[in-house]
Amino acid sequence: MSAAPDTVAPVSRGGGGRLRQQVRPLLELALPAVLATSVSRAGDLISLALTGHYSSAALAGVAGAIVVVELALGVLLAGVTGYQVLCARYLGAGERGAAVRALHASLRPVGALALLAALVLVLAARPLVALTVHDPVAVAAGAAYLRARAPSLPLTVLSALGTITLQAAKRTRLTLLTNCVAMPVNLLTSWALIYGVGPFPALGAAGNGLGVTLSLLCAGALQVVLLRRAGLWDWLSTWRGTSWDRQSAWESWELAWPAMVSMAVDYLASFAFFAATGLLSLTELAASRVVFQLVLLTFMLSNAFSSAAGVLMSRAAGGGCPDAVRVHWRTNRVLVTGALTLTAVALAVAVRPVLALFTDDPALVSAAVGATLLVAASLPFVAVTVSNTAALRALRNTRADMVANAVASWGVQLPLAWLAVRVGWGLTGAFGGVLGYWVVRAAVTEWAARRLMEAAA
Repeated sequence: MSAAPDTVAPVSRGGGGRLRQQVRPLLELALPAVLATSVSRAGDLISLALTGHYSSAALAGVAGAIVVVELALGVLLAGVTGYQVLCARYLGAGERGAAVRALHASLRPVGALALLAALVLVLAARPLVALTVHDPVAVAAGAAYLRARAPSLPLTVLSALGTITLQAAKRTRLTLLTNCVAMPVNLLTSWALIYGVGPFPALGAAGNGLGVTLSLLCAGALQVVLLRRAGLWDWLSTWRGTSWDRQSAWESWELAWPAMVSMAVDYLASFAFFAATGLLSLTELAASRVVFQLVLLTFMLSNAFSSAAGVLMSRAAGGGCPDAVRVHWRTNRVLVTGALTLTAVALAVAVRPVLALFTDDPALVSAAVGATLLVAASLPFVAVTVSNTAALRALRNTRADMVANAVASWGVQLPLAWLAVRVGWGLTGAFGGVLGYWVVRAAVTEWAARRLMEAAA
């Protein structure tokens, strides 16, 4: 790997060729990352559908258990934000030793936290599921899933560290390969263990959780092979002989704790939002889940794209090239905003056919139309937010997005949603709070990103 800093040629007016030169490295890095996220998300949905066809109680239990798992994983993965930022910066500067110290600083505390979280999930599986599920049969199924899924927490952290390393080294295609192998393993093992195919016992919901855990184990083994072939494993494995470095630990923690708080704020705000929509009719509540999945899907894909752009920005920042950071930021913004604006137009034009992909209930589709149109209106602001968040992380500022997220969710989204429910504006009014959330978060991160770009110039 070259130790030369990542640079970008400046764009002049009429310089279409140079613009293409700037877009191409971003697309080469980002598109595999987006596809990898799509593959992983598709695998999760199909796996859940397999459980749904087994029994309704198993589906309800797994759905409740997944809420617990996603909260734990969200906080744990936010905990490796420090390594995500620092690894790309150090590799951009050609400082592999510093990258190993950053790995060490993240792996020890977050790995220990993941083991502790897994133990809690095993020991307190039933009461945790009972927080969101009340049917005894569904609670039992959810608890079985949670116990089988608990060992996946430390495996997910290790996999995330490997993925971050591959991305920082500009090897996102290898991440896509890992997910393309892990998804069919997940589906095949889940199918066999849920229904008891061949010599395997029919474990129901527990089979789903065990299938996910085994697929992550397989993905981890494949990652080690790919890291070796990419020439990254030899220096990564030196972390075991690396002494604890307080400065690296502090740098990682300083970047990680705002991301962890922001993630917790996100989940608590989502819980409060659905508590508000829960006061509406059953049809509107179901519609809110469908519309929220659209928000989540577009956010995940655009965030995956922008995270890849964040790698380029971090490497450029580490190499001492602020102009390149600014160019990558603007290029990413143009591409993501353009894509999500087109998506918004398509969603607005074909709102009913899109909703029909999720449900064949006409009443539910009608209830979701207004909220979906507000989601479409929010997508350009989603694009601005994810672009700015990637830039803020690359410039080692995770606090600004934490503040933006907290203000937008608790100061705008939730008050508007609860007000809408109380005064009878229904689901559409509640999702007006979601639109307000993205407008405010985009504005705050825009202000923060511009200030940092000016300071770095």
